[in-house]
This record gives sequence, C-alpha cells and structure tokens, in this order.
Amino acid sequence: MHRQQLVELMLGLLQGVLDEQAVEAAGNEPVKATETLPLVGENAAVTSMGLVSFVADVESTLTDVHGVSVTLVSEQALSRKRSPFRSVDALADYVMELVGAPAGQEVEAI
Repeated sequence: MHRQQLVELMLGLLQGVLDEQAVEAAGNEPVKATETLPLVGENAAVTSMGLVSFVADVESTLTDVHGVSVTLVSEQALSRKRSPFRSVDALADYVMELVGAPAGQEVEAI
C-alpha cells in the first residue's frame, strides 16, 4: 500500500467518526474529513473520545486487514515536538515511519 492509499483508508475511518459525532450533536451537519483537518488542539474537528476511537480504528484496521501491527499512542509519539496526531497527513507519515518506509515508498505489508 502506498502512503496515499493509507491516507484514503484513514480518511474513511475519520469520516465515520465525524459522522457519528454529528448524529450525537443532535443532527448537526458532519464535517468533511480531509488530510489537513485538525485532530488536536483548539480547532480540533473531533472530540477527545472521537480521536481515541479514530486511532483505535486505524490500529485495528491496519492489523486486521493489512497484517501490520502498530501502536500509535506511545511515549515516543506523545513526546514529539510536533504531534503525529495533528492531522491525517501527519499520522500517515508517522505510520510510514513506524513500519520503516519513507513516505513515498510502497510498503508490502500494508
């Protein structure tokens, strides 16, 4: 899987979380998932529980569907100056880093 395929997978998972949040917020219009949509901070598009759900979905989908076991929430991730959870784009780079592939390189196991 190429990085862009990983991004598309994560965007689909994120959209599910965003749609669920909209339903829970009494029918508000869901936000559209994009690569640069803020996931943390003051302008975060997801709640803290939504972020937890999204990260868990990414980990389980990578394991179950693609045979890649990664732990995204770790001391290493949380101690970085720039959070890998700030956007889908940043998280995709972090996943590629964890599996040992440069951002533009295809990873066989993914």
